[in-house]
Parts: sequence; C-alpha cells; structure tokens
Amino acid sequence: MNNKTILFFLFLLFTSTQLFAQQEPDTLKGDLGEVVVTGYEGNRSVMETPGAITNVDAALVGGFDEGSLLYGLNTVPGVRIEQRAPGSYRVAIRGSSLRAPFGVRNVKVYWNGIPFTEPSGSTPLNLLDVINMQEVEVIRGPAGSIYGAGNGGALLLESRQSNQNEVGAGSMFGSYGLQRYSAYAQNQFEGGNLRFNYSNQQSDGYRDQSFFNRQTAELSGRFQLSDKQILKTSFLYSDLYYGIPGGLNLDQYQNDPSQARPGNPFVLGSVASNASIDQQAFLAGISHDVQISDDISNLTTLYGTFSAFENPFNLDYKKDSRKSGGGRTRFYFDTDIGEVRTRFTVGGEFQAANYAARNFENDTSEVGPLNFDDEIKIQSSLVFVNTEIDLPNDFYLTAGVSYNRLEYSLNRLVTNLPGDTTGLAEKTFDPEIIPRIGLLKKISPALSLHGSISYGFSPPTIEEFRTNEGSIALNLEAEQGTNFEVGARGSFVDARFTYDLTTFYFKLDETIVQQQSDRNSTVIFRNAGATDQYGVELATKWAVIQNPENFLQQLDWNLSYTYHNFEFKNYINDGNDYSGNKLTGVAPHTIVSTLRAKTELGFYGNLSYNFTDEIPLNDANTVYSNPYHLVQTKVGFKKEFIENWTLDLFVGIDNLLDEKYSLGNDLNAFGDRFYQPAAPRNWFGGVKVNYRF
Repeated sequence: MNNKTILFFLFLLFTSTQLFAQQEPDTLKGDLGEVVVTGYEGNRSVMETPGAITNVDAALVGGFDEGSLLYGLNTVPGVRIEQRAPGSYRVAIRGSSLRAPFGVRNVKVYWNGIPFTEPSGSTPLNLLDVINMQEVEVIRGPAGSIYGAGNGGALLLESRQSNQNEVGAGSMFGSYGLQRYSAYAQNQFEGGNLRFNYSNQQSDGYRDQSFFNRQTAELSGRFQLSDKQILKTSFLYSDLYYGIPGGLNLDQYQNDPSQARPGNPFVLGSVASNASIDQQAFLAGISHDVQISDDISNLTTLYGTFSAFENPFNLDYKKDSRKSGGGRTRFYFDTDIGEVRTRFTVGGEFQAANYAARNFENDTSEVGPLNFDDEIKIQSSLVFVNTEIDLPNDFYLTAGVSYNRLEYSLNRLVTNLPGDTTGLAEKTFDPEIIPRIGLLKKISPALSLHGSISYGFSPPTIEEFRTNEGSIALNLEAEQGTNFEVGARGSFVDARFTYDLTTFYFKLDETIVQQQSDRNSTVIFRNAGATDQYGVELATKWAVIQNPENFLQQLDWNLSYTYHNFEFKNYINDGNDYSGNKLTGVAPHTIVSTLRAKTELGFYGNLSYNFTDEIPLNDANTVYSNPYHLVQTKVGFKKEFIENWTLDLFVGIDNLLDEKYSLGNDLNAFGDRFYQPAAPRNWFGGVKVNYRF
C-alpha cells in the first residue's frame, strides 16, 4: 500500500469519526486569532489552521522597493525569490523551483481568487505590480488536496482595496534610470465599490541588456446584488518588455559583472540577439458569492485571458499567442453534528488553453527562418473535497483529497529540423489522487501545535514538455512526493512577541532536472531519481513598541530563519553518480531580519538584513556561489498635511554594504555560465500623495 492510499483512507477515517465526537464550547480567543488565513479554503484563524501558512501584509510586500516582490516575500521562511533580470522572477518554496531555468513553476498562484497559474503550470508573475497588492498568503509545502499541481505550495494574491473614496498618485526615481509612476482611484457607492490602479515602471538596468518597461492597469469592482449575493470583477492589462542579460562565467563575472553574455562564432551574445521578452496580456475574471441557506454557500469564479509573447534569445526566436480560460467553484457546508462544528468544502477547477507556438532562428535580433510551428492544446482539471472539524478538547482537524487530470496535445504543423516530422503528439498524465490530513491542538489561546501529512505532484510545464530545440518529451513524468511536518505557533510577552516554527521532511520522486541538448546546448529536461529534503523554518515578530501616545509610536522587529538540508537520494546522469550530493540551487541557511519604526511626527524607517549561505551551482557540487550579506534601508516622512490629504516622501538604499553577489544563478550552465550578477549599492526615492473624500 503506497503513501497516497494510506492518506486517502486516513481522510475517510477522520471524516467518519467526527460523527461520534462531542465538543465543549471554546469561549477563549487567542491573540493570534485576529490573523485570518484562507489556508485550505477555511477562512479561519491561523491559530486553528494546521499547516505552514504565512500572511504577508502590504507593509512588508512594499516595505522597501515597491517595484519588486523580492524583498517582501523573501521575509517568509522557506521562500526564496530570485530575479535574474528586472522582470524575470524565479520563485522557490522549499527549493521547489530553483532547478527551473526560468519562470515560476511548481507553485500554484491565485490572483483575487482567479487561477493565475496557466494550465501548463507556468505562472507569469511578472505581469503583476507589487504596489497594487494588498496582501500575499503563502502556503509552504504541497497543497494539492485543494489547489492541484505544485509541490512547492501556493501563493494567494489580493489586490489593494480600501473602504473609502480616495484618489492618489506617486512617482519614484533611482539608480540605473529607474522611473516609476502610479495612480489609483476608488469610488464607494451604495452596494459596492470600483477601484482603478495604474502603474508605469522603466529602467535601464545595472547590466547591459537588462532594461525593463512595464505598464499595468487593474480595474476591480464589488457589487452587493442582494443581502445574500456579492459579485466581484477583476480586469488586468499588462504590457511587459524586458531584457535578458544572460549568465556569465567566473572570469567574466569577476572582471566586468555589468556586461551581458558575450557571443562567440557559433552563438550570438545577448545584446546582438536582443535577448528579451515582450509580452502583452489581458485577463478578465468574475466571481459570484451566494449564501444559499444558513448553512450552505457557493463561490464561483470564471475567467479568460489572452496574451501575445515574443522572445528573441541567443539560440532562437520564439513567438507565441496564448488563449486560456476556465473557472473554479466551491460549495461550503457549515453544520453541527451533535455539538461538533463541521465544515465541508466541495468543488472543482477547470482550465483549458490553446497556444500557437512558433520557433525561428534568431537572425541578429530579427526573425529568421522557421524551425517549427506547433498548435498546442492543454486541459487541466481537479475536483476536491475538504473537511474541517472542531474536535473535543480544542483539537482541529483538516482532511482533504483531490482528483487531478492533465492532458497535452501538440500538433506540429511545420518543421525544418533535421530528422523531425510533422504530426500529432499527445500526452495524458496518469490521474493523481492527492490527499492531505492535518491536526492541530490549541494548548491555550497563545499556543497551538500542529502536524500534517500531504502528498504532492508537479507535472512538467509546456516549456519542459516542448523545448526550444524542438524535442517533445513524451516520456517526461510528473514529480511526486510526500511531505511530513510538525510545528508550533503562538505568542508571549502580552502577545507582543509571536512565533511560528515548522519542521518538515519531504521525499520527492521523479525529480525533473535539466541538462544540455546536442543542439546548440539548449536546455532539455528529464526525470532523475529521488531527493530527501529536511528543513526547519522559523518566523518571529516582536512588537517592541505599539503606543500611539508615544513619540516613538511603533517599533517592530521581524526575524525569519530557514534551514534546508536537501540531498539527492539517488541520481545518476550520463554515468555520473550524484547520489548523496547537495541539491543544486538550495542554500542551507538563510536569515532575514527586518526592523520598522514610526514616530509621532510622521518620520518612519525600515531596515532589512539578509544572509544567504553558499549555494551549489552544479549537480557535482564542484562549484558554489559565495555567501552574501544584504542590507536594505528606507526612510521617509508620511503625514496628513491638509485635511484629507496625505503626503509620503521616502528615500532608500539597496545593497547598502555594496556586496558583490549573483542572484538567480543558472544551474548546471553550459560553459560554466552560472552567474547572474546583481546590482551594487543603488538608491531610490519618491513621493506619494493621497486624497480622501
């Protein structure tokens, strides 16, 4: 009997045993009970939710550089965001995506409840603007029992909202030609509101071919149709264009880290090829929330998206057009069986996409001869059921299971590749049953202990299934793994000090790894053996001062620590045995500390310190990046200067210690081009104005 089967039967067992349970009323509320998380569709206190879940509010998301998600999300233990170019994110939760050469995979992302991850498993996270985000909820570890594919976990993003009529605007300038402009307006009316957010950001970048240009526009609405019905709408348009400077070898990195990848007689350099991504995307979503009865409600979300994607690169020139759509629905059933409060969530999610994907030769930054032209269809679906049970003696049980399907259909219409043929290639992955069970004991209002067992899977993305050199990886299978974790969260010192500690073991099989193809060293993918992943994650917050009557009104100290001991359990590649080696791309130790202060006069300051340990850059563990220490600071003045008018002036420095480091390393890179140099010491400053009416 395998782990999935055992977990599935445990789910059935615990769901049935609640019928016989009785509970005494809980009249106490913990101090952390104010922190409500979506979690596994629970919408309840984090003190009553088993699992590694962190809510990052807007103060941390945009607490430093408002142009990047990097700083806010890296305060979460177990989470690492890298930025190889100003517009190129790579997100890893517990090392989930660090081996991916680009993009966001292995993490499921939702924006305002809308599936933002494409049916193929990739997420265009760089289309969103940080300044428009209200909060980010991070689920660490497999969440497939309710969100589907993604061994790393999930990101739940919510757009900025307020409860008042307001308009505002801001601008920011900084090193390397940074310019940023933003504006917003919100109108409250009887029965709802409308909000519009706009931003425009551009920069030249520290490195050659690292320019960045992005415009985003968001329109969201909330309409109270009746006492029992709410309609929400979300529209997003994003126009993104940024350069890809490429990786450098050690000599290039040491001698001139600002240079882009140079060319050679066989391959164009990044500047000559205009290595870049040019993408326009439009997304429209609508959500309907209805209270069917006192105990039954439904939330249904439908969406559609269209994007045009153009990617000249050193080795080829790619042009795609993508259409996708789908929806998610879930029914909530609240009931008391005896004196036991029970909540069932039953729902499903469906996504479909149609890609027109063409790959050309790169003729000195222009479209050259066609290599191949594919029509790609993707369908992904899941159905799920989740149960939350308030057991006797302050025990809280969460148990869920999902059924998942994924199909790729690729029709090669044209090919000019030697030995290649046109025709249809189809891949239907084996259906996956994904269970999870979690149990929490609330020792007191200020202490909870929790444990969980979850299964996860992550099929290859379309970029891994269909590579740029033209191969179709029909034999590539989904990564699969089982996660075990225990943790404790709570508070003391009159609830001014809070902590969240989690330990875990994740056993991953069929790990997808990258290697070089025979054609121009293009990256291709294959399944390797297994990995053993052990970790400890700690987050603390100390509200040293919280008194609006003091001159120093607020002084907060946040600290997160991550320990990851990830190894290849068995992995043989091209005759080389890497079993027992450290997992490529994962730092064993990471520390992030943030200090925030605010005064009665309106002056405020934020100071952040980040230590990242050495990182193995190849599977052989013969090359490591150097550890580094980063310090960021931001100071400002924010005050209401005229009735209903608020002014915010700020200035900040990134990489205060002027560390030389690589962020977003290219792992197992051909030609030892491992390094993606980050900017040295640089500054930014700006102004924001808000008017409430």
